[in-house]
Amino acid sequence: MDEQIVKQLVAINRKFYTEFASAFSETRSSAQTRLDRIVAYIGDAGKILDIGCGNGRLAERLEREGKRARYVGVDASPQLITIALTRKMHLRHIVADFFVADITQPNWSAPFADTSFEVAVALAVLHHIPSFDLRAAVLRDVRTLLSPGARLVLTNWAFDRTERQRKRIVPWSRVGLDESVLEPGDALLAWQRGGVGYRYCHLITPEEMQRLAEQSGFQVVKQYYADAELNLYSVLKA
Repeated sequence: MDEQIVKQLVAINRKFYTEFASAFSETRSSAQTRLDRIVAYIGDAGKILDIGCGNGRLAERLEREGKRARYVGVDASPQLITIALTRKMHLRHIVADFFVADITQPNWSAPFADTSFEVAVALAVLHHIPSFDLRAAVLRDVRTLLSPGARLVLTNWAFDRTERQRKRIVPWSRVGLDESVLEPGDALLAWQRGGVGYRYCHLITPEEMQRLAEQSGFQVVKQYYADAELNLYSVLKA
């Protein structure tokens, strides 16, 4: 994919999360049952990296579950990190730090290079990264932050599997782009809560995740669809 197109797609999502951070945060509660699986994968890990942490809901959920851990959350949205920092004040057993960091940019992982994480999670994140090459590069960056044998748990939106989700897909002309410059599986999805916004999403299949793992030094341990078939769960081992 052309570098300029990648930048345009990143900018589309940056604009969305700037304008709709509050409305988006309201839809991401720490009480959601889908987090049960994530907490189970984290187990008793001592150091956790949450990539695309959003409003800090996972840290809050780990606190409610009685976990004790060193948690680092990163997100490209300053607005969502501000919400996460507000939640941090209520944490007692989870030692949490939140950082604004855009994983699509070079050297985003540099501040954490001296930390070796036992578990990393990326919930609904990788599908917002434009181009296969950049997705693989992000995973390689994550790999450098993990201890040997550590797990990376990802969820990616399977927006093609229900009619309700497919109805969110809108023409690329809404943002002035031609479909011919994009990669297969790229889509523009509309948001209609507190206004109308658009997000770039890529449909990541189990086959693509296998290729991404091979390109980034991971081994796929398990993959399955869950949450009413809305999400592809992928568990990778460093």
